[in-house]
Amino acid sequence: MNPIIHPLALAFLALLGVAESAGAQKTYALGIGGGAAIPVGKLSDSQKTGANGMVVVALGASDLPIGVRFDGVYNSFSRNDKTSASSYPFRAAGLLGNLIFAFPGTNAKTYLIAGAGLYNIKLDVAGSKSENHGGLNAGAGVAFGVGPIATFIESRYHFVSRPPDKGGVIHFVPITLGILF
Repeated sequence: MNPIIHPLALAFLALLGVAESAGAQKTYALGIGGGAAIPVGKLSDSQKTGANGMVVVALGASDLPIGVRFDGVYNSFSRNDKTSASSYPFRAAGLLGNLIFAFPGTNAKTYLIAGAGLYNIKLDVAGSKSENHGGLNAGAGVAFGVGPIATFIESRYHFVSRPPDKGGVIHFVPITLGILF
C-alpha cells in the first residue's frame, strides 16, 4: 500500500509548525476603555446615547495577524422622554469572546473584530429582573503603539437576541477609546 499524504494534512502540519514556532513568542495585553453607546433601530425610539465601559484581555502571537480577545462590556442608556412611563433607562452588560484580524502596520494597526457572548439586560426600574441573552458583535478599530502601551479606538455593532415578548432584538453601537498594557 502506497501512503499518499492529503494536501489538507500537509496544510495542517504546516500550521502546527507555525503555531509551535509562534508559541514561544506569545503575547498578551490587558486593557480598559470607555466612550459613547449609541442606540440603533427600535432602541433609538426610546433611548438616547449613553456611556460604555470595557475591560479587555487580548491574546495572540507577534508574528500572526490573528488573535483572540475577551471583553467585559457595560453599556447604559437613558430614556429619551423622561415624562413617558413606557420607557426606562436600562443597561446591557456582557462577557464576549472575539477573534481579531490585524492588518500589517508599524505605528498604527487597523483591525477587524467579531465575536459572540452573553449579555445581561436590566431595566432601571424598581422590581425589574435582569435577563441573560446571547448576542453577536462585529466592528473595526485602530491601535496606536507607543512603547509598551497602545491606545485604541474602535466601534462595534452589537446585536442582542431577545424574544418578541421580551421586547425583541436590541441593537447598539459603542464607540470606545482605550489603553492596552
